[in-house]
Amino acid sequence: MALKSVSKADPNYVPNYQLSGIPFVTSSSGLTTSHVEIEFPYATKSVKVTNTGNQAIRFGFSAHGVNEKEGCFYYLIPKADAGTMPTVDFDVRCKSVFLRSDTSTSGFSLYAALTPIAS
Repeated sequence: MALKSVSKADPNYVPNYQLSGIPFVTSSSGLTTSHVEIEFPYATKSVKVTNTGNQAIRFGFSAHGVNEKEGCFYYLIPKADAGTMPTVDFDVRCKSVFLRSDTSTSGFSLYAALTPIAS
């Protein structure tokens, strides 16, 4: 009897996370205090964000989170200075992320490793 190779594209199928990620890259130099949602075509296995601007940026998983003034529902990535650009790696499965500048216009670069799981 022949063996069948069955590929399952669901969130609980571990081999989907063991494969090399499908690359997804985006950047912007016009990030303002209005949030930006970055939607991924497939679920992520990791996300890397680099702050390329001169203002801190907020990273979160909901619009409410990055816009919240009371409490911390976001991750604050410090501003870039003296040739260094802070980069943060998130080992996370998600279908979208939200970014916004903390005080004024800033910039970012984002890399996500995608799985074959449709978001």
